[in-house]
Amino acid sequence: MPKSASRCEGVVKKKVCNKHSLSPPRRPKRNRKCRHRKHSAACTPSRFCEIVYKDVRTTDHFKPLPMQDTSNKMMYSYAVVNHGEHPAELRLEVGPNGSDYAIDIEGVVGKGMTEVIVPSKFMRYSRLKMKSEQQGQPTVLQVYFQAQQAR
Repeated sequence: MPKSASRCEGVVKKKVCNKHSLSPPRRPKRNRKCRHRKHSAACTPSRFCEIVYKDVRTTDHFKPLPMQDTSNKMMYSYAVVNHGEHPAELRLEVGPNGSDYAIDIEGVVGKGMTEVIVPSKFMRYSRLKMKSEQQGQPTVLQVYFQAQQAR
């Protein structure tokens, strides 16, 4: 057997990598990117995930953000920052199938304030809905969905 093969330099035999390991090298994990227009998402190898919804404008009726599959999350929460001039009502809903939801938490985020919404019940899906507290007085919100994934 040639010397270079015994040192594993550039020769792969029986799925042994070039660093003298007995198992083949692992593929690196990829960062997930969200494909929605108004936000971006990233999951890091530390199991932390974040989705940011920028410039969400409220209306007189509850408007939901996209649903989140929280079945593989150990913990998650929404932080809502009110950059507008008027308060907004918030409603966190949870559901078993992505189409049927029950109200979990309700709250109000005032002008220039930040509120954190943490669920009290567990279901597979969750979504945050928001609307203007007073009719005809829209506001602009920035919403952060942050989670720790289960291993």
